[in-house]
Amino acid sequence: MLTKEQLPSELITERTTVHRALPDDLPKIATWPEYSARLAALSMNRQETPRPDGRLWWERIDAPDRCHYSVVLRESGEIIGVHAFVRIDWASATVANMGIRIRADVCDQGYGSETLAPLLKGALDSGIQSIRLDVAATNQRAVRCYDKCGMAIVDEFWREHKGEPIDPADPKWAPLLPHLRREGDKWMVRFYWMEIDSG
Repeated sequence: MLTKEQLPSELITERTTVHRALPDDLPKIATWPEYSARLAALSMNRQETPRPDGRLWWERIDAPDRCHYSVVLRESGEIIGVHAFVRIDWASATVANMGIRIRADVCDQGYGSETLAPLLKGALDSGIQSIRLDVAATNQRAVRCYDKCGMAIVDEFWREHKGEPIDPADPKWAPLLPHLRREGDKWMVRFYWMEIDSG
């Protein structure tokens, strides 16, 4: 059976070091700037589902079914990203979901694909059979990043919108409307399941 110790412990990319998350990393991540209003639900201090232990998802670095990584800029030592394999089934060597964040002030600089692609490859090379994640279809930047890293859309589902109020008459929402629908007094957002496997 695969174990956490067999997954990559550290990866070096052109601009970063990706290492297993340490307790000392958590206070630094907690000070990250908030995302824009449209992506506010992704901010690191947001707690959508209370955990029994009171921790946020990215603080649960010692959970047995998870493996968390911090993305560190080699030049400055700043933590600019978090990648987490979540709900790992060690017996079947599958990852049921991932948590991925790049700090808001360094988004759109290529750090996502630069760090995620080798991490996915390293996990698959270590014996993981498949890795999947869910992503809002409205987060086209993330969808493009995961596609670039070799993941493919395999399914979709809808989830209630929790962020900035949606005004369909506002032109800024126009490109996102194909992924939004109204159900009663709620707006729903299309989410994709994306996956990569060892084949």
